[in-house]
Amino acid sequence: MCTVLLMTIAISAPALAAGTAEEVSYYSDALGMDKTALVYLPEGYEAAGETYPVVYFVGGFGCGFGNWCSIPELVAELDSMIGDGLIDPFILVEVDQLVMPWPDLPVPMPSFLTDSELNGAYETLLVDDLVPWIDSAYRTRADRDHRYIFGRSAAGYSATRTALRHWDVFGGLGTQVGTIAMEVQMGAVPMFLAEYPDGPPYDFNPLAGEWSMYVFAWSAAMTPNMTNPPWYVDLWIDQDGNIDPDVAARYFANSDSRWAAEMAAAGGNLDIFMGAGDQDFYLPFTMYFANDLDDLGIPYTLQIFHGDHDNPPMWERLRSHITYFMPLNATVEFSPRVLNGRHWWPLVEASIELPGDLDVADIDTTTLAITQINGDDLEEPLRALVASEISDLNGNGRNDLTVWFWKPSLLRTVSGLGIEDHETFDVTVEGETSQGWFLAATDEQRAVNMSAIAAPWMPWSLVID
Repeated sequence: MCTVLLMTIAISAPALAAGTAEEVSYYSDALGMDKTALVYLPEGYEAAGETYPVVYFVGGFGCGFGNWCSIPELVAELDSMIGDGLIDPFILVEVDQLVMPWPDLPVPMPSFLTDSELNGAYETLLVDDLVPWIDSAYRTRADRDHRYIFGRSAAGYSATRTALRHWDVFGGLGTQVGTIAMEVQMGAVPMFLAEYPDGPPYDFNPLAGEWSMYVFAWSAAMTPNMTNPPWYVDLWIDQDGNIDPDVAARYFANSDSRWAAEMAAAGGNLDIFMGAGDQDFYLPFTMYFANDLDDLGIPYTLQIFHGDHDNPPMWERLRSHITYFMPLNATVEFSPRVLNGRHWWPLVEASIELPGDLDVADIDTTTLAITQINGDDLEEPLRALVASEISDLNGNGRNDLTVWFWKPSLLRTVSGLGIEDHETFDVTVEGETSQGWFLAATDEQRAVNMSAIAAPWMPWSLVID
Protein backbone atom coordinates (compact mmCIF):
# COMPACT_ATOMS: atom_id res chain seq x y z
CA MET A 1 0.00 0.00 0.00
CA CYS A 2 1.08 3.58 -0.52
CA THR A 3 1.73 5.84 2.40
CA VAL A 4 -1.36 7.83 3.32
CA LEU A 5 -0.24 11.15 4.74
CA LEU A 6 -2.66 12.28 7.42
CA MET A 7 -0.61 14.80 9.34
CA THR A 8 2.76 16.46 9.00
CA ILE A 9 4.64 18.30 11.73
CA ALA A 10 7.71 20.31 10.81
CA ILE A 11 9.77 22.26 13.31
CA SER A 12 12.70 24.48 12.50
CA ALA A 13 15.05 26.67 14.49
CA PRO A 14 18.34 28.42 13.78
CA ALA A 15 21.11 25.91 12.99
CA LEU A 16 18.69 23.00 13.34
CA ALA A 17 17.48 20.55 10.75
CA ALA A 18 13.76 20.40 10.02
CA GLY A 19 12.58 16.83 10.04
CA THR A 20 8.97 15.82 9.56
CA ALA A 21 6.60 13.61 11.54
CA GLU A 22 4.07 11.89 9.32
CA GLU A 23 1.04 10.00 10.54
CA VAL A 24 0.69 7.17 8.04
CA SER A 25 -1.79 4.38 7.43
CA TYR A 26 -1.01 0.75 6.65
CA TYR A 27 -3.06 -2.43 6.53
CA SER A 28 -2.59 -5.01 9.26
CA ASP A 29 -3.32 -8.61 8.33
CA ALA A 30 -3.04 -9.49 12.02
CA LEU A 31 -5.99 -7.24 12.92
CA GLY A 32 -7.75 -7.24 9.56
CA MET A 33 -7.95 -3.47 9.50
CA ASP A 34 -6.05 -0.27 8.74
CA LYS A 35 -3.72 0.98 11.48
CA THR A 36 -1.66 4.12 11.88
CA ALA A 37 1.92 4.85 12.87
CA LEU A 38 3.89 8.05 13.31
CA VAL A 39 7.05 8.21 11.21
CA TYR A 40 9.83 10.77 11.79
CA LEU A 41 11.94 11.44 8.72
CA PRO A 42 15.17 13.44 9.05
CA GLU A 43 15.74 16.57 7.01
CA GLY A 44 16.95 15.77 3.51
CA TYR A 45 15.28 12.36 3.38
CA GLU A 46 13.39 13.16 0.17
CA ALA A 47 16.47 14.45 -1.63
CA ALA A 48 18.94 11.87 -0.38
CA GLY A 49 19.41 8.44 -1.85
CA GLU A 50 20.84 6.79 1.23
CA THR A 51 19.27 4.26 3.56
CA TYR A 52 18.65 4.78 7.27
CA PRO A 53 18.56 2.84 10.54
CA VAL A 54 15.12 2.61 12.16
CA VAL A 55 14.15 3.06 15.81
CA TYR A 56 10.71 1.74 16.78
CA PHE A 57 9.37 3.74 19.71
CA VAL A 58 6.60 2.34 21.95
CA GLY A 59 4.89 4.49 24.59
CA GLY A 60 3.12 3.41 27.75
CA PHE A 61 -0.29 4.16 29.27
CA GLY A 62 -2.26 6.80 27.39
CA CYS A 63 0.53 7.31 24.89
CA GLY A 64 -1.35 8.08 21.71
CA PHE A 65 -0.88 10.42 18.80
CA GLY A 66 -1.16 14.12 19.57
CA ASN A 67 0.01 13.96 23.19
CA TRP A 68 3.46 13.95 24.86
CA CYS A 69 4.73 10.93 22.92
CA SER A 70 4.73 12.80 19.62
CA ILE A 71 4.78 16.43 20.68
CA PRO A 72 7.05 19.05 19.10
CA GLU A 73 9.70 18.73 21.84
CA LEU A 74 10.50 15.19 20.73
CA VAL A 75 10.75 16.17 17.07
CA ALA A 76 12.84 19.21 17.98
CA GLU A 77 15.26 17.03 19.96
CA LEU A 78 15.72 14.67 17.03
CA ASP A 79 16.21 17.66 14.73
CA SER A 80 18.83 19.08 17.06
CA MET A 81 20.81 15.85 17.34
CA ILE A 82 20.80 15.27 13.59
CA GLY A 83 21.01 18.90 12.43
CA ASP A 84 24.00 19.70 14.62
CA GLY A 85 25.80 16.64 13.28
CA LEU A 86 25.87 14.95 16.67
CA ILE A 87 24.65 11.68 15.18
CA ASP A 88 23.89 10.29 11.74
CA PRO A 89 20.27 10.63 10.54
CA PHE A 90 17.78 7.85 11.19
CA ILE A 91 14.07 7.11 10.95
CA LEU A 92 11.89 6.87 14.06
CA VAL A 93 8.58 5.01 14.02
CA GLU A 94 6.12 5.50 16.86
CA VAL A 95 4.08 2.32 17.22
CA ASP A 96 0.38 2.60 18.02
CA GLN A 97 -0.10 -0.27 20.45
CA LEU A 98 -3.14 1.19 22.23
CA VAL A 99 -6.42 -0.63 22.79
CA MET A 100 -9.80 0.06 24.42
CA PRO A 101 -10.95 -3.35 25.65
CA TRP A 102 -13.71 -1.80 27.77
CA PRO A 103 -15.89 1.32 27.34
CA ASP A 104 -15.61 4.43 29.50
CA LEU A 105 -11.89 4.07 30.16
CA PRO A 106 -10.27 7.49 30.81
CA VAL A 107 -7.32 6.70 28.51
CA PRO A 108 -6.47 3.91 26.07
CA MET A 109 -4.62 0.90 27.43
CA PRO A 110 -1.32 -0.54 26.13
CA SER A 111 -1.64 -3.90 24.43
CA PHE A 112 1.88 -4.77 25.70
CA LEU A 113 2.46 -6.11 22.17
CA THR A 114 1.00 -9.52 22.95
CA ASP A 115 -1.36 -11.58 20.80
CA SER A 116 -4.50 -11.46 22.92
CA GLU A 117 -8.01 -12.73 22.16
CA LEU A 118 -9.38 -9.62 23.82
CA ASN A 119 -7.04 -6.93 22.53
CA GLY A 120 -5.97 -8.38 19.20
CA ALA A 121 -2.73 -9.74 17.74
CA TYR A 122 -0.45 -6.78 18.40
CA GLU A 123 2.78 -8.76 18.57
CA THR A 124 2.07 -10.12 15.10
CA LEU A 125 1.02 -6.66 13.94
CA LEU A 126 4.41 -5.18 14.79
CA VAL A 127 6.67 -7.99 13.63
CA ASP A 128 4.79 -9.29 10.59
CA ASP A 129 2.90 -6.20 9.43
CA LEU A 130 4.48 -2.90 10.49
CA VAL A 131 8.19 -3.72 10.23
CA PRO A 132 7.94 -5.19 6.69
CA TRP A 133 5.67 -2.32 5.63
CA ILE A 134 8.13 0.31 6.90
CA ASP A 135 10.97 -1.44 5.06
CA SER A 136 8.94 -1.41 1.85
CA ALA A 137 7.66 2.16 2.16
CA TYR A 138 10.90 3.85 3.25
CA ARG A 139 14.61 3.59 2.49
CA THR A 140 15.63 1.62 5.56
CA ARG A 141 18.61 -0.53 6.39
CA ALA A 142 16.43 -3.58 6.56
CA ASP A 143 18.45 -5.81 8.87
CA ARG A 144 18.50 -6.45 12.60
CA ASP A 145 21.81 -4.64 13.10
CA HIS A 146 20.16 -1.36 12.08
CA ARG A 147 16.75 -1.93 13.66
CA TYR A 148 16.11 -1.02 17.31
CA ILE A 149 13.09 -0.95 19.60
CA PHE A 150 12.69 1.48 22.49
CA GLY A 151 9.96 1.40 25.16
CA ARG A 152 9.10 3.90 27.84
CA SER A 153 7.26 3.24 31.12
CA ALA A 154 4.78 0.35 30.70
CA ALA A 155 6.10 -0.10 27.16
CA GLY A 156 9.43 -1.09 28.67
CA TYR A 157 7.83 -4.50 29.03
CA SER A 158 6.40 -4.34 25.52
CA ALA A 159 9.70 -3.47 23.85
CA THR A 160 11.68 -5.96 25.95
CA ARG A 161 9.29 -8.81 25.24
CA THR A 162 9.31 -8.06 21.51
CA ALA A 163 13.08 -7.77 21.22
CA LEU A 164 13.79 -10.92 23.24
CA ARG A 165 11.24 -13.00 21.35
CA HIS A 166 12.30 -11.60 17.98
CA TRP A 167 16.03 -11.04 18.31
CA ASP A 168 16.33 -12.04 14.67
CA VAL A 169 14.32 -8.89 13.79
CA PHE A 170 15.68 -6.36 16.32
CA GLY A 171 19.35 -6.01 17.17
CA GLY A 172 18.97 -3.42 19.93
CA LEU A 173 16.64 -2.84 22.88
CA GLY A 174 16.27 0.37 24.87
CA THR A 175 14.01 1.05 27.86
CA GLN A 176 13.40 4.23 29.82
CA VAL A 177 11.86 4.05 33.33
CA GLY A 178 10.45 0.73 32.15
CA THR A 179 8.04 -1.51 34.04
CA ILE A 180 9.97 -4.47 32.68
CA ALA A 181 9.72 -7.27 35.24
CA MET A 182 6.15 -8.46 35.81
CA GLU A 183 7.14 -10.24 39.01
CA VAL A 184 7.43 -6.94 40.89
CA GLN A 185 3.68 -6.41 40.44
CA MET A 186 3.19 -8.68 43.45
CA GLY A 187 4.13 -5.70 45.59
CA ALA A 188 1.21 -3.65 44.24
CA VAL A 189 -1.51 -6.00 45.55
CA PRO A 190 -2.26 -3.90 48.70
CA MET A 191 -2.69 -0.73 46.60
CA PHE A 192 -4.96 -2.60 44.20
CA LEU A 193 -7.14 -4.00 47.00
CA ALA A 194 -7.32 -0.59 48.70
CA GLU A 195 -9.48 0.61 45.80
CA TYR A 196 -12.23 -1.76 47.04
CA PRO A 197 -12.95 -0.69 50.64
CA ASP A 198 -16.17 -2.77 50.80
CA GLY A 199 -14.42 -6.11 50.18
CA PRO A 200 -13.78 -8.91 50.58
CA PRO A 201 -15.37 -10.43 48.67
CA TYR A 202 -14.09 -7.99 46.09
CA ASP A 203 -16.02 -6.94 42.99
CA PHE A 204 -13.11 -6.03 40.75
CA ASN A 205 -13.57 -3.74 37.74
CA PRO A 206 -11.19 -1.67 35.60
CA LEU A 207 -12.88 1.63 36.49
CA ALA A 208 -12.41 1.39 40.27
CA GLY A 209 -9.15 3.34 40.25
CA GLU A 210 -5.69 3.73 38.79
CA TRP A 211 -4.35 0.42 40.08
CA SER A 212 -7.45 -1.44 38.91
CA MET A 213 -7.06 0.00 35.44
CA TYR A 214 -3.41 -1.07 35.53
CA VAL A 215 -4.14 -4.64 36.70
CA PHE A 216 -6.95 -5.14 34.20
CA ALA A 217 -4.88 -3.80 31.30
CA TRP A 218 -2.06 -6.26 32.02
CA SER A 219 -4.57 -9.10 32.42
CA ALA A 220 -6.24 -8.24 29.11
CA ALA A 221 -2.86 -8.80 27.47
CA MET A 222 -1.67 -11.82 29.45
CA THR A 223 -4.74 -13.78 30.65
CA PRO A 224 -7.76 -12.93 28.49
CA ASN A 225 -10.77 -15.22 28.80
CA MET A 226 -13.59 -14.61 26.35
CA THR A 227 -15.87 -16.95 28.35
CA ASN A 228 -15.59 -14.83 31.51
CA PRO A 229 -17.88 -11.79 31.21
CA PRO A 230 -18.22 -8.91 31.81
CA TRP A 231 -14.51 -8.02 31.59
CA TYR A 232 -13.31 -11.15 29.74
CA VAL A 233 -10.11 -11.57 31.75
CA ASP A 234 -8.88 -13.91 34.46
CA LEU A 235 -7.22 -12.08 37.35
CA TRP A 236 -4.44 -13.71 39.34
CA ILE A 237 -5.99 -12.23 42.50
CA ASP A 238 -9.27 -13.90 43.51
CA GLN A 239 -12.33 -12.29 45.15
CA ASP A 240 -10.89 -12.96 48.61
CA GLY A 241 -7.65 -11.13 47.80
CA ASN A 242 -5.58 -14.30 47.49
CA ILE A 243 -3.33 -15.42 44.67
CA ASP A 244 -4.98 -17.81 42.22
CA PRO A 245 -2.06 -20.18 41.44
CA ASP A 246 -3.42 -21.41 38.10
CA VAL A 247 -4.04 -17.94 36.70
CA ALA A 248 -0.78 -16.66 38.18
CA ALA A 249 1.11 -19.42 36.38
CA ARG A 250 -0.43 -18.37 33.05
CA TYR A 251 0.15 -14.71 33.78
CA PHE A 252 3.77 -14.84 34.90
CA ALA A 253 4.65 -17.27 32.11
CA ASN A 254 4.88 -14.05 30.07
CA SER A 255 7.80 -12.81 32.17
CA ASP A 256 10.50 -10.95 30.25
CA SER A 257 13.02 -12.99 32.21
CA ARG A 258 11.53 -16.13 30.64
CA TRP A 259 11.98 -14.66 27.15
CA ALA A 260 15.56 -13.71 28.05
CA ALA A 261 16.31 -17.27 29.14
CA GLU A 262 14.81 -18.66 25.94
CA MET A 263 16.84 -16.27 23.81
CA ALA A 264 20.03 -17.25 25.61
CA ALA A 265 19.24 -20.97 25.23
CA ALA A 266 18.71 -20.45 21.50
CA GLY A 267 22.08 -18.73 21.13
CA GLY A 268 20.53 -15.33 20.44
CA ASN A 269 21.97 -11.98 21.36
CA LEU A 270 20.71 -8.45 21.83
CA ASP A 271 22.31 -5.11 22.56
CA ILE A 272 20.45 -3.93 25.70
CA PHE A 273 20.40 -0.46 27.25
CA MET A 274 18.15 0.42 30.19
CA GLY A 275 17.72 3.85 31.79
CA ALA A 276 16.02 4.31 35.15
CA GLY A 277 15.47 7.16 37.61
CA ASP A 278 16.89 6.85 41.10
CA GLN A 279 13.64 8.26 42.53
CA ASP A 280 11.24 6.39 40.27
CA PHE A 281 8.62 4.18 41.87
CA TYR A 282 9.18 1.73 39.00
CA LEU A 283 12.94 1.40 39.51
CA PRO A 284 12.52 -2.10 41.05
CA PHE A 285 10.99 -3.32 37.76
CA THR A 286 14.26 -2.55 35.99
CA MET A 287 16.54 -3.78 38.76
CA TYR A 288 14.72 -7.12 39.07
CA PHE A 289 15.16 -7.74 35.36
CA ALA A 290 18.81 -6.63 35.45
CA ASN A 291 19.49 -9.16 38.20
CA ASP A 292 17.94 -11.91 36.09
CA LEU A 293 20.10 -10.89 33.12
CA ASP A 294 23.13 -11.18 35.41
CA ASP A 295 22.10 -14.71 36.39
CA LEU A 296 21.66 -15.63 32.73
CA GLY A 297 25.01 -14.13 31.74
CA ILE A 298 23.35 -11.75 29.26
CA PRO A 299 25.28 -8.47 28.92
CA TYR A 300 23.51 -5.13 29.19
CA THR A 301 24.13 -1.51 30.10
CA LEU A 302 22.14 0.08 32.94
CA GLN A 303 22.23 3.85 33.41
CA ILE A 304 20.71 5.23 36.61
CA PHE A 305 19.94 8.94 36.33
CA HIS A 306 18.77 11.41 38.97
CA GLY A 307 15.03 11.80 38.59
CA ASP A 308 11.65 10.12 38.82
CA HIS A 309 9.20 8.64 36.34
CA ASP A 310 8.45 11.88 34.50
CA ASN A 311 11.40 14.14 35.27
CA PRO A 312 13.59 14.83 33.43
CA PRO A 313 11.13 14.56 30.52
CA MET A 314 11.49 11.70 28.09
CA TRP A 315 12.95 13.78 25.26
CA GLU A 316 15.66 15.19 27.57
CA ARG A 317 16.79 11.65 28.33
CA LEU A 318 16.60 10.70 24.67
CA ARG A 319 20.24 11.42 23.86
CA SER A 320 21.49 8.69 26.17
CA HIS A 321 19.23 6.09 24.58
CA ILE A 322 19.79 7.14 20.99
CA THR A 323 23.56 7.60 21.29
CA TYR A 324 23.96 4.19 22.91
CA PHE A 325 22.98 2.61 19.58
CA MET A 326 24.08 5.46 17.28
CA PRO A 327 26.98 7.13 19.11
CA LEU A 328 27.98 10.76 18.90
CA ASN A 329 30.05 11.39 15.79
CA ALA A 330 33.32 11.99 17.59
CA THR A 331 36.69 11.90 15.83
CA VAL A 332 40.00 10.49 17.05
CA GLU A 333 43.55 10.83 15.76
CA PHE A 334 46.21 8.39 16.96
CA SER A 335 49.88 9.22 17.25
CA PRO A 336 52.14 7.65 16.17
CA ARG A 337 50.32 6.53 13.04
CA VAL A 338 52.53 3.44 12.86
CA LEU A 339 52.98 1.35 16.02
CA ASN A 340 56.52 0.03 16.18
CA GLY A 341 57.12 -2.89 18.51
CA ARG A 342 60.84 -2.06 18.60
CA HIS A 343 60.39 1.55 19.68
CA TRP A 344 61.02 2.08 23.38
CA TRP A 345 58.13 4.52 24.03
CA PRO A 346 55.26 2.41 25.44
CA LEU A 347 52.32 4.83 25.01
CA VAL A 348 49.93 5.66 22.17
CA GLU A 349 48.41 9.12 22.06
CA ALA A 350 44.75 9.59 21.03
CA SER A 351 43.22 13.03 20.45
CA ILE A 352 39.42 13.04 20.65
CA GLU A 353 37.10 15.75 19.34
CA LEU A 354 33.31 15.95 19.82
CA PRO A 355 30.78 17.10 17.20
CA GLY A 356 28.58 20.20 17.26
CA ASP A 357 28.95 22.49 20.24
CA LEU A 358 29.76 19.66 22.66
CA ASP A 359 32.76 20.25 24.93
CA VAL A 360 35.43 17.57 25.35
CA ALA A 361 35.76 18.73 28.96
CA ASP A 362 32.45 16.90 29.52
CA ILE A 363 33.93 13.54 28.52
CA ASP A 364 34.15 11.11 31.43
CA THR A 365 37.73 9.99 30.88
CA THR A 366 37.26 6.91 33.08
CA THR A 367 34.92 5.47 30.45
CA LEU A 368 37.27 5.81 27.46
CA ALA A 369 38.50 2.55 25.98
CA ILE A 370 39.51 0.92 22.72
CA THR A 371 36.55 -1.38 22.17
CA GLN A 372 36.84 -2.56 18.56
CA ILE A 373 39.45 -3.50 15.99
CA ASN A 374 38.21 -3.51 12.40
CA GLY A 375 34.65 -3.22 13.70
CA ASP A 376 34.82 -6.36 15.83
CA ASP A 377 34.22 -6.08 19.58
CA LEU A 378 37.17 -6.90 21.82
CA GLU A 379 36.55 -9.40 24.58
CA GLU A 380 38.44 -7.11 26.95
CA PRO A 381 38.39 -3.37 26.10
CA LEU A 382 41.72 -1.57 26.42
CA ARG A 383 41.17 1.21 28.93
CA ALA A 384 42.77 4.61 28.59
CA LEU A 385 45.59 5.12 31.07
CA VAL A 386 45.41 8.86 31.62
CA ALA A 387 44.03 12.06 30.09
CA SER A 388 46.82 14.60 29.65
CA GLU A 389 45.38 17.85 28.34
CA ILE A 390 42.71 19.75 26.41
CA SER A 391 43.93 21.87 23.50
CA ASP A 392 43.26 22.62 19.83
CA LEU A 393 45.82 20.21 18.42
CA ASN A 394 44.79 20.40 14.77
CA GLY A 395 44.09 24.14 14.73
CA ASN A 396 40.48 23.87 13.58
CA GLY A 397 39.15 26.06 16.38
CA ARG A 398 37.79 23.13 18.40
CA ASN A 399 39.27 21.60 21.53
CA ASP A 400 40.68 18.08 21.56
CA LEU A 401 41.06 15.80 24.55
CA THR A 402 44.35 13.89 24.57
CA VAL A 403 44.44 10.49 26.25
CA TRP A 404 47.05 7.73 26.34
CA PHE A 405 46.80 3.98 25.79
CA TRP A 406 49.34 1.26 26.64
CA LYS A 407 51.02 0.32 23.35
CA PRO A 408 52.10 -3.24 24.32
CA SER A 409 48.48 -4.16 25.10
CA LEU A 410 47.28 -2.77 21.79
CA LEU A 411 50.03 -4.57 19.85
CA ARG A 412 49.32 -7.88 21.58
CA THR A 413 45.62 -7.49 20.82
CA VAL A 414 46.26 -6.69 17.17
CA SER A 415 48.68 -9.59 16.82
CA GLY A 416 46.22 -11.94 18.51
CA LEU A 417 43.60 -11.04 15.91
CA GLY A 418 45.88 -12.28 13.14
CA ILE A 419 46.71 -8.85 11.77
CA GLU A 420 50.16 -8.89 10.20
CA ASP A 421 53.00 -6.36 10.12
CA HIS A 422 52.34 -3.38 7.79
CA GLU A 423 48.65 -4.27 7.52
CA THR A 424 46.29 -1.34 8.17
CA PHE A 425 43.45 -1.73 10.66
CA ASP A 426 40.73 0.41 12.23
CA VAL A 427 40.78 1.22 15.93
CA THR A 428 37.57 2.38 17.63
CA VAL A 429 37.47 4.32 20.89
CA GLU A 430 34.23 4.55 22.85
CA GLY A 431 33.22 6.43 25.97
CA GLU A 432 30.59 8.56 27.67
CA THR A 433 30.08 12.20 28.54
CA SER A 434 29.19 13.38 32.03
CA GLN A 435 25.61 13.80 30.76
CA GLY A 436 25.44 10.08 30.03
CA TRP A 437 25.69 10.38 26.23
CA PHE A 438 27.73 7.81 24.34
CA LEU A 439 30.48 8.55 21.81
CA ALA A 440 32.52 6.54 19.35
CA ALA A 441 35.40 7.45 17.05
CA THR A 442 37.53 5.42 14.66
CA ASP A 443 40.97 5.98 13.16
CA GLU A 444 43.25 3.90 10.95
CA GLN A 445 46.61 2.57 12.12
CA ARG A 446 49.39 0.21 11.11
CA ALA A 447 51.80 -1.86 13.18
CA VAL A 448 55.31 -3.13 12.52
CA ASN A 449 57.70 -5.39 14.42
CA MET A 450 54.84 -6.75 16.52
CA SER A 451 56.86 -9.83 17.48
CA ALA A 452 59.27 -7.57 19.37
CA ILE A 453 56.74 -6.91 22.14
CA ALA A 454 57.81 -10.21 23.76
CA ALA A 455 61.53 -9.53 23.52
CA PRO A 456 63.21 -9.64 26.96
CA TRP A 457 65.34 -6.59 26.19
CA MET A 458 62.33 -4.29 25.62
CA PRO A 459 61.61 -1.96 28.58
CA TRP A 460 58.02 -3.14 28.95
CA SER A 461 58.72 -6.87 28.69
CA LEU A 462 58.50 -7.34 32.45
CA VAL A 463 55.39 -5.19 32.85
CA ILE A 464 52.18 -7.13 33.43
CA ASP A 465 49.25 -5.39 31.80
